[in-house]
Amino acid sequence: MKKFKIKYEPDGFDEEGNKIPDIPIIYLVLETRRARGKGPAVIDTGFDGGVYPNYKVIQLLRGLKPVKTKRLEHPLYGYIPCEIYRVRASIADPTYEKIVPIGEVNIYTPTEPEYINEEVLVGREILNNLKIILNGKWAEICLCS
Repeated sequence: MKKFKIKYEPDGFDEEGNKIPDIPIIYLVLETRRARGKGPAVIDTGFDGGVYPNYKVIQLLRGLKPVKTKRLEHPLYGYIPCEIYRVRASIADPTYEKIVPIGEVNIYTPTEPEYINEEVLVGREILNNLKIILNGKWAEICLCS
């Protein structure tokens, strides 16, 4: 059993100066045959897929062929076309000293740039295989076998 305890990321303030609730995150390491990337990913239980990328993650996928294409339901735009790539993934602590492989995951990459986020999202394809406790300040993640 591997456990991680990760502090929420602050999300700043809205236009009226009210504090926006902090964001629960995990730290991902994504690997292809050519490249490796790492960084935080927002825990998004509303996302059906594995990983929804930002531009940095999309750069890791250069030269790879998608395993398939699929229309993904986006909460704002309806159905959007995506290419799905498979990469090796791991979950890490914030210092990347402790890294635990979780196997191959799907990255749902929009084919239109206007649908690409600034943040990486991790969805239920991955989250449903983890035990996660959210307490408002910390995310406790357990890879229980």
